[in-house]
Amino acid sequence: MGVVFFAGLLSFFLAAVPWASAEPFVVAPYSQQVHRAYVPDLNQLADGVQRISQRDSGAVVAQTAQGVFRVDEGGWEALTDGPEGHPFSPLPWFESLGAHGLSRDSVRDVDQTDGEIAVAASTGLFLGDGSQWRLALPQEGAIRWAPVDVRAVAYDPQGQLWFACPQGVGRRDRDGGWTLFTGKEGLPYNDFTAMAAGPDGVWFGTTNGAIHFTEGDWEFRQGRRWLLDNHVKDVTVTPDGNAWFATEQGVSCIARVPMTLAEKAARYEAQIDQYHRRTKFGYVTNARMASPGALESATASPSDNDGHYTGIYLASASLGYGATGNPALKEKAHRAFEALAFLSEVTQGGSHPAPKGFIARCVRPTDGPNPNEEYSHEYDRKRRERDTRWKQMDRRWPTDATGEWYWLCDSSSDELDGHYFGYGTYFDRVCETEAERDRVRAVVRRVTDHLIDNNYYLVDYDGEPTRWGHFAPDSLNCDGQWWFESGLNAQSILTYLQVAHHVTGDAKYRQHYLKLAWDEGYAMKTVTTPKIQFGPGSLGQGDDNMAYMNYYHLIRYETDPKLLSMYYNSIYWYWHIEKYERNPYFNFIYAACVDGKRRTDQWRTIELSPPREYMAHGVDTLKRFPLDLVDYGLSNAHRIDVIPLGDHTQGAFSGQHEGEGHGHDGLVFPIDEQHALIWGEDPWHLEHKGNERRLRDPVPYLIAYYMGLAHGFIVE
Repeated sequence: MGVVFFAGLLSFFLAAVPWASAEPFVVAPYSQQVHRAYVPDLNQLADGVQRISQRDSGAVVAQTAQGVFRVDEGGWEALTDGPEGHPFSPLPWFESLGAHGLSRDSVRDVDQTDGEIAVAASTGLFLGDGSQWRLALPQEGAIRWAPVDVRAVAYDPQGQLWFACPQGVGRRDRDGGWTLFTGKEGLPYNDFTAMAAGPDGVWFGTTNGAIHFTEGDWEFRQGRRWLLDNHVKDVTVTPDGNAWFATEQGVSCIARVPMTLAEKAARYEAQIDQYHRRTKFGYVTNARMASPGALESATASPSDNDGHYTGIYLASASLGYGATGNPALKEKAHRAFEALAFLSEVTQGGSHPAPKGFIARCVRPTDGPNPNEEYSHEYDRKRRERDTRWKQMDRRWPTDATGEWYWLCDSSSDELDGHYFGYGTYFDRVCETEAERDRVRAVVRRVTDHLIDNNYYLVDYDGEPTRWGHFAPDSLNCDGQWWFESGLNAQSILTYLQVAHHVTGDAKYRQHYLKLAWDEGYAMKTVTTPKIQFGPGSLGQGDDNMAYMNYYHLIRYETDPKLLSMYYNSIYWYWHIEKYERNPYFNFIYAACVDGKRRTDQWRTIELSPPREYMAHGVDTLKRFPLDLVDYGLSNAHRIDVIPLGDHTQGAFSGQHEGEGHGHDGLVFPIDEQHALIWGEDPWHLEHKGNERRLRDPVPYLIAYYMGLAHGFIVE
């Protein structure tokens, strides 16, 4: 009785105390960038769009070899005035350039303001008044450029002059001083084709993407998330700040949409309901499309990690309900919990009954295709040749006792990680009646007792441990084959027992927990970090995701000062590797565990709270998280601001660091400039082929946003 009361009191305390000691980030409405594509009929686009411009009426006009077209939401409208000639011919002073050694063909771009004219030419940057001209030689400090092959010029609304050439970008301020930008200053690329200034900075077209400079930052836009084609022929910016690009495939517009983080979350929740729920239980997964980008055909697809993903969604909805009180999120959390609960019920009985409490990876209805046809003994044999741990199962998808469901066997530690992450958060944030709490207790007991009764193994229907379900000391302490996973699996089983004790109040789970923590050295395994590390960018990013969701309950539920000190040390050093990834999920979990805390040992006292600048990186990532979640391919390998990862990071595994890199600030590229939209993918990787028939689910945004909101790190 006393243990149950203490567990309930601790739960109340954790939910009631202020989460953040630091001043929260107040996030005002911001401009979300979105891509709008305008693709004409083939007879209007035989050779692509060559130029894009604006008329006095404000209309956006695209010029192709077939004519001039007005482009807007209504489509492409042919204009009667026909193709335009040389873009600079109408300028009264244009012919005067010939007297200064400039031919018509050498002039690339022209702009003017306040009586000054700037000319971008193959031989340099020329400034004049239409009759007199001089060659500009920009200088910043001891650095002086004699630019050649100047591709574009523009005056911005502040009267500053910009030029672009292969050397880089230059800006002349109103006082006449110059600022010169190269890759070291963050310029992403330098094979320029066009430039246009607008109310929100300057846009550049290149042969491999578009670039935006605003408020001192460079933004790179590449791949079909942002452009119909990466070779930008021309660019114009409308008074509303929207940027329009001429490409071979049509016209792209990168528009600005006013938005709040809450509005973005609501859009994502609606997207999940529309595209990402599977079966009557509503498992949340990625979706597949019949053709690239065809959202109307998107259908949620089964995976071998449905329990893991749905567990994270359960935690997300639970945090969201705890932070907002939105009853719709409470209902979503209830549904997600029952989906998880079913995974430990469906395995009982049927064609291949598993031990009580065993969880399935995934379920599929038996009135659909038989998933067993995707596997064979030959398939298993070849997999085992590549991976000696691969299990050859008699039937990988058994049927349940009702005959209504196939369930996927050989479940793993990452499945359990997702389950327990969801269980604890749901219990703390959503369950408000004893009946609701008892339902969670029953499921947690069932799954945890399975692990205890089977000597800390996850045991499948064949009576043997699953491929990754090894948590026993015999494996983690005595079997050299488990050296790499030893720390992570030790952290996992401690977390499962910690959650079970917190939820049920049953002292037996604490006893098993302390036995493993102290007698078997599992706490020390966690101190040395759950994952073998080789510095930032270490391989196995999915392990980072698992470790952090375990830290969330392992640390926050712990009351023993000695164990807390060990766990604080563990997450402190782990986060100092992860902090370069701009990851709001990792940053907010770290802060939720240690904000306002300090740790003292014989050497020093360490302030554990994350520096505010890294929390700001997380907030910026939430703002930049793309609305379009189609799995587009992209590449950052050609960028001139890349710093490759070296042998000192991933070099312990030959070649693993190749194709990995980051910006000059030491951080991975922002999330809207790279592919890693899941907190388990590798954000250091520079190239991604993509699968444009896959629609990613938005749970990574939701779990990070609601985590920050629930813990008071962000306020809207």
